[in-house]
Amino acid sequence: MATKYIKIRLNLDKEKDRRVYEYLDGCGGSLCRAAVSALYDHIERLEEDAFLERVIQTIREETQKANVLSGLIGQLQQVSAFPTQADADAQENENTISDFLDAFN
Repeated sequence: MATKYIKIRLNLDKEKDRRVYEYLDGCGGSLCRAAVSALYDHIERLEEDAFLERVIQTIREETQKANVLSGLIGQLQQVSAFPTQADADAQENENTISDFLDAFN
């Protein structure tokens, strides 16, 4: 079994250090297990946040591509004097995509 020893010093005169100590001390049981659990939970949240950011970025990039294409289609359709159902559908699609992306902010 591989065990790594890490020392940590907490200055109880500093608020952050004191709050960490109070949290760990209040967990009951082993301070080491409480520290590992807290750090692991923090790492999990960071990884989830990074994953969500990648998903959002991908959606934005793909939406931008779709908006460029719909913009070109819109310019071609402006030749017609009257709006078509396709124009209304394209606008509705853009609104739906915009609302979806706004939900992540």
